[in-house]
Amino acid sequence: MEDFISRVLEISNPKTLFLLSGIFIFTDIITGYLKAIKNKKINSSISRDGYIKKISWIVAILLGFSIDYFIKTDIFLIGSVIVCVGTEGISIYENLGELGIKLKFKEYFEKMNDIK
Repeated sequence: MEDFISRVLEISNPKTLFLLSGIFIFTDIITGYLKAIKNKKINSSISRDGYIKKISWIVAILLGFSIDYFIKTDIFLIGSVIVCVGTEGISIYENLGELGIKLKFKEYFEKMNDIK
């Protein structure tokens, strides 16, 4: 796990970070729509709220990039992307679970819930 974290922290190319965020945001939108279609709960107000959240992520990432650009560091962009990818990744995982795709991470998350 430490090796994975160190590799993630080494990714500082803004183009790569924007692409990574975009992939997770797009995948969350697709899996969300698939879940809504499966559950027959397509709702324009829920879609609107979801798009507002996605646009907010993009704004946060652009803000992190802007701050980093002016103070000559990479920490704000990387931080924004890590939070975005983590949040969207959990949402994708939940959507896939509701679509019937069972991933092995379930036991890990259950163990974490038992610790609380």
